[in-house]
Amino acid sequence: MATLSERYVAAVSRRVPAAQRADVELEVAAAVDDLVTARREDGSEPAVAEREALLELGDPVRLAAGYSGRQLQLIGPGLYPDYVRLLAILLGTIVPVVTIAVFLGTLFFNGDPGETASATVLTALSTTGHVLFWTTGAFALVERAGTTRSPVDWSPEMLRDLPQQGPARLGDTAASIVLLVGTAAYLVWQHFRSPIHDAEGSAVPLLDPALWAFWLPYLIVVLLAGATLEWLRYRARGWTWAFFTAKAVIDLAFAVPVIVLAASGSLFNPAFTSAVDWWPEAGGPVAVIVLACTAGVLLWDIADAARKTPRDQRALRDLRAGVSPARPS
Repeated sequence: MATLSERYVAAVSRRVPAAQRADVELEVAAAVDDLVTARREDGSEPAVAEREALLELGDPVRLAAGYSGRQLQLIGPGLYPDYVRLLAILLGTIVPVVTIAVFLGTLFFNGDPGETASATVLTALSTTGHVLFWTTGAFALVERAGTTRSPVDWSPEMLRDLPQQGPARLGDTAASIVLLVGTAAYLVWQHFRSPIHDAEGSAVPLLDPALWAFWLPYLIVVLLAGATLEWLRYRARGWTWAFFTAKAVIDLAFAVPVIVLAASGSLFNPAFTSAVDWWPEAGGPVAVIVLACTAGVLLWDIADAARKTPRDQRALRDLRAGVSPARPS
């Protein structure tokens, strides 16, 4: 059986390029011998001296990396900033776009809520994994091919601008308006487009067509009122308690009818739910999901507005006083 020293020398040499191997073997063997000799002269037993010498030299993988000049990290410090920046861009664009596309495609062409949810979640996880894997792999290959620093030199002009100061932010307002107007548009769209068709080939709406007598136009008006309130709040530069009250009234005006209709089994179109086996009866699984989601969004929306109102009031007072306000969370 080979000694510990022989095994150590072999572990180092096999991790260096072939052209260096003979020299590395001789150098490492000599280093081990010198350390062992020094310890034996101090009175250590041969086995103890050998073990302590190898411990001092350390992990053979690290020692071999030192001889060959290879990186021991997947992405080195030279390329890491570019790696992080590119990863953030890809995760913030590719993952949402692909996930939303799969969600809409599955919902419109399949219609089954369970399949839609599972396909969306799996797509988000799978796309995230692919972005992480391929980006990391590409940078690792580039670095091991000899590129150890960014081809683009950093400059102060590359710094991102600070977020808009003050309580009201255009991006948040735009997202809220798009969501509200998009929901209102979907209430109209679902009546004319559906993955389910009747015997005559006509689209079967998701929501009960009888709701067009009052509730669907009412809900559309409430959603548009909410979008208008968001714009007015932005123009006023933040939440006030008057806006908070109006927000709570509009949220309740939308959520309460939806909850009542879902609980009574009157929200979904029976022809649609029976075609996809959604258990359309009152108290069924889909009705429970709608009730829980609507109540959850209602409570979160009101609580979020209640949290932001005093903060915005303080920020507005600071602006009037000429004090730079804290950035909104």
